[in-house]
Order: sequence, then C-alpha cells, then structure tokens
Amino acid sequence: MPIQQRVTHRSKQHPAILATALLSLSLITTPGIGHAEGITLKVFGGSALDQLAPRQTPDEQKKIQQQVIDGFLKANPDVSKVEWDAQGPQTDSIQRLMTAKLASQEMDLIACPAFYTNGAYVRRKLVMPITDKIKPFQDRIDAAALGAFTVSGQVYGVPISTLSTSTIFYNVDLFQKLDIPVPPTYGDLKAAVPKFTDAGVIPLLHQGSNTVMWPMWFFETFSQASGDPVGKTQKNLEGTAKFTDAPDVEGFKLIKQWVDDGILSKDSLSVDQDGMRAAFAAGKSAMYYGGTWEIPSLQSSVKDFKWGVFAFPKMDGTPGAPGHGGGADNGICVASSIPPEKLDAAIKFIEYLTQPEVATLYLAPEQPIAASIKGVPQVDDAYAVELRKEAFPSTIKFLDWIWPSEVATATASAIAGIVGGTTTPEEAAASIQTTFDDLKAQGNWPPK
Repeated sequence: MPIQQRVTHRSKQHPAILATALLSLSLITTPGIGHAEGITLKVFGGSALDQLAPRQTPDEQKKIQQQVIDGFLKANPDVSKVEWDAQGPQTDSIQRLMTAKLASQEMDLIACPAFYTNGAYVRRKLVMPITDKIKPFQDRIDAAALGAFTVSGQVYGVPISTLSTSTIFYNVDLFQKLDIPVPPTYGDLKAAVPKFTDAGVIPLLHQGSNTVMWPMWFFETFSQASGDPVGKTQKNLEGTAKFTDAPDVEGFKLIKQWVDDGILSKDSLSVDQDGMRAAFAAGKSAMYYGGTWEIPSLQSSVKDFKWGVFAFPKMDGTPGAPGHGGGADNGICVASSIPPEKLDAAIKFIEYLTQPEVATLYLAPEQPIAASIKGVPQVDDAYAVELRKEAFPSTIKFLDWIWPSEVATATASAIAGIVGGTTTPEEAAASIQTTFDDLKAQGNWPPK
C-alpha cells in the first residue's frame, strides 16, 4: 500500500516513563553542549518525516531528537556533532536525496523509510549493507521490524519506528450475538454468511474505490499461496520467475474465493475509506480489513459496540503460513558514500539508537502497539495484546515496498476487476506480467 496511507498510531505520552528514561541516561541537559573538535556525523533525511519521533509537534520532536543526540555525544567524546538534515514533503524524498548526491553533499547516515529502502535506495546503491556491523546488538531489534530493511539476505538499515501490521477488525457484540467463534477459521466466516444476511448486515466491506488499498489482500493470499512471498516476488523481478506462475495466480484465486463465498462484498468497489469506516461504526458491516493505522479512527468513531481484532485466517489447502503486510516504516541506514574514517562512529550512533532506554525516548511518545526496539513500553489494551500475539509475529514486509510502482498499480486494478467479476485470476496475473515486460522493454527496469 502507498506509504502515505500508513499513519503511525499516536496517543498521550507517559511523562513518568520518559522522565525515568531521561534520568537513567543523564540526558536532562541544556541545549548546545560544548564538545572538543572531533567527528561530525551528517544524517540526511529525504523528508521532514525522516527524523526521530516525526509525528510529535515540531517543538517536541526537536526536543526529543536533541536529547538523544546530546546523550550520544556525551557517551562518545570522539564525535563532536551530529547534524540531522531532514525537510520537505515525503513525495519529494528520492528527488531530494538524488539532488544532494549529484551535488556531492556529504551524507554519512540516511534516515531511510522502508518503502524507499526496499526500492530506490538499495537498487541505486545509495545505502550500504550493514549485516555484519549490527550483529553485536541485533538481538535488541524486533525480527519483523528488521525484516523490513532486509533485502536479499542483507540488512541495509535498522528500524527506529513503531511497527504496523494488517488485521481484520470485527464487531465483537455482533459475533457474540450470532454465536460466531473467535478467532474464526475461514470456514467459520463462510458458515456465518447466512447469519449476517438474516441480521441485515454486510459481512465484510473494504474501501474498494480507493484502489491502491486492494494489494493488501494479495499480500495475505500470496503469502499462503507461495509460502515465501518476498522471495518469490524478488525472483519475479529478477526474471527467474514470472507473475503468471501458479502461486501468483492462486493468490488471485484466493481473493476471488472471499467474494464467491459471500464474505467480501462486491459493494466494496464503490466504497471509500470514510464509507468503510462509517458502515462499520454504524453496525452496517460486521468486519473490515485494514492496517493498525485504522485504530485511532475506531477509537473515536465506534461508540455503540465493542470492537476487536483477529488475524486474516488460514485458507484451506494453501501451502504457506499466513503472512500479514506490515513492518517498521522508518529506519537509519549508512550512506554508501560515507568516508571510511567515519564508519565506526556511524555504527556507534545506530547502536546507541537501539539501546532500550534511548529508544524509549523517541518511541514511547507514540504509545506503540509494537515497537521496533525491544524493551520499549507498549500499549496494553486487549486489541494490542491480541495483535502482538497473533499478527505481529507473522508480519511480512509490504510487497509494494519491493514492486515497481507500475506493478503495484497493475495489481490494484487487477484485483478490482476480480472482485467485480470482469477479470479472471489468470487474466489478472497476465496483465501484471505484461506491465512488467513493458517496463523492461522501455529500459526502466532494472533501475539505473
């Protein structure tokens, strides 16, 4: 799904937690700590979001980031300064980074969104692999979060954000009233369709007119159909496999099954995000599928019943385990152009950001459902506990972090056609392969 659609959950801060973290690090300092001449680390961010705690108010964000930097400088006297240059809109990230590179602007570290790291940053060799460098502190990092910055077995960045995942939100009261098991199997959902119909409720409504959100369904079904969605996708892009292979076609067939079995409503094609949310809050639909960024809306709009979550279910006969699109949105990477004499200091800075008491400073304000660094306080509400139990351990990186944008667009259109009954799974897969072949024929793949 598009990176701009993923909004990190925010809630009130816990002053006691932050104060404790500050005291433990002796970070309650005044701005502008003086340091002897030494190494200056330059961190480049393509947009204003490529910073620590980017969704806090500007003043609070600057305060948090400076506290972290001051703590690092105090612990590492060989480094005299950390300059963090991140500005501009997210849509201009790549252009800003490429402009800086062409101008030979010095960059030691790059604040790297996973979306761009898996795509342009690695393919254009803007960042270097740091697999061996992080091994001494890798155990501090959530495995699913680190997976978001792992490409072809090499780690290119360390996550420094909260985690997202995908799940099904459901009306707890209605499920109890209709005696539907939770968490339901796919068979349970299929068997419940007549019950929903008799109750005058749409089983599941998706924001289908917002076509860019359809690929999320494919992330789920392709995980089960292929057993290795990321690996198979990489083979497709390398040309050693095709988007028309049996697992790819099966991924589309499984989406069609949700429609044919009456669970996923065709009415979804004319519903946008607001309509999907409103129908659920009004009790007109029993479920909807989305990411954890939906939770703030649910908390504010659902007043008349209790809502809950359950993971996208395992479908009968599929060889692969369920895998739910998600990951850590933001990380820190080492620029491929870093001067060799600065590399050790850059890795020290990355290591510092993974210390739990430091990560608490910049992650706790967002009250994470799940955090990329272990030991950071997390939300303990029932939905969060369930997500950490079932969804997050099975989270895979969003495949549109890997796909060319043209493939993502073609996939979205193909799924809309499948749901509407105008496209077969085989035709859907063929249309995507054609799009990819055209991309290569035009010289636009692989990226230069």
